[in-house]
Amino acid sequence: MLYFNDKPVEVPAGIKLPELLRLQGRDSELVLVTVDGKFVPRSEYSGFTLAEGARVLVRELPSGG
Repeated sequence: MLYFNDKPVEVPAGIKLPELLRLQGRDSELVLVTVDGKFVPRSEYSGFTLAEGARVLVRELPSGG
């Protein structure tokens, strides 16, 4: 289990960040992510494996103009 925006989420062990985002209905191109309080650059998403108990905070990027 890990925490997604402060809510407990059951996920497979060793889940990668892009898979978690997809499962939570988020577009990885339109969000900013921190894991355990540390910013994760988008270029690192594909190789980022989430540990048991990780705290993932996701914020939508503002859109419009």
